[in-house]
Amino acid sequence: MKKFVYTAMTVFAVLSLAACQGGKKESSETTAAVASGENSGIGVDGDASVAGPVDISNMKSFQATVQKLDGTKLTVEYEDGTSLTLDTTEAFINPAWELMPGDEVDIFYNGEEDADIPADGTKVAEVVMSVPYEYVSEDFSSEPQVYGEITKISDDSITIREDEGINDDGGPLDGIEYTFKIPSYATTIGKAKAGTYAQVLYLGKLSSDDATAYRICTEDMMENEESEVYEIKGTLAQFADGIIYLKTDEGEVFNFTVDGDEKLAKIAADSIDKKVKVSYTDSIRMRVSTCDGIKFVK
Repeated sequence: MKKFVYTAMTVFAVLSLAACQGGKKESSETTAAVASGENSGIGVDGDASVAGPVDISNMKSFQATVQKLDGTKLTVEYEDGTSLTLDTTEAFINPAWELMPGDEVDIFYNGEEDADIPADGTKVAEVVMSVPYEYVSEDFSSEPQVYGEITKISDDSITIREDEGINDDGGPLDGIEYTFKIPSYATTIGKAKAGTYAQVLYLGKLSSDDATAYRICTEDMMENEESEVYEIKGTLAQFADGIIYLKTDEGEVFNFTVDGDEKLAKIAADSIDKKVKVSYTDSIRMRVSTCDGIKFVK
């Protein structure tokens, strides 16, 4: 029977993000930062004001939901429905979080004491991620996957004949074969070979050249403890503001927050330019996943 793997987006995880900055695939800012090797500091105590370079201790703040980001103009909706546009020209926004509509954020600014929110056009000092869009979106409630018989497999690709297709929303269809690239960062649990059944978690669009299998788990291993560990391999290219930037051999960058874990922060800081496996919770499809372990790769 097909085993669905659901993303671990617990209430605890959501609340913990309010206390640290951290979000996925590489944005132009993130790519530039990784390429240059910049490191603006390490926040390890879960306090967003420490993670970022801005002193927000005496600033006013309010919570809002992102509506639109147009260059340095950030439009948000306040809890009472008020919409306002703010100037982020001089604001610190963690580059790992490329803001998108639906994100809940904390906004810090210098303003009048008797004002609940700033006026339109106010320059803000820092925008801190509170609850990412991914944590409240149904699109991230489960991982895209194909399950069935492996009909062909090589070092760089795998073909699966779907056994229990969902037949809707662009998902896999029963009886159809799907081929995926196997990248350097993929993890395989069990002995995957033609004729065996397996579950493939993938990135990209089915039946396209960019469909990529990032995790393969054979049917006989689905109840094994190993199947509960989610890992990805790459080079730890940068650790800044509590965020791990993991660069794969293909040049992709995946982001992970240490979520205030001092031990993980130290390991990450000591692992720059080293090959590692990062174990994570939630989904690597998110802008920033939560790191729960780092292991060196020989």
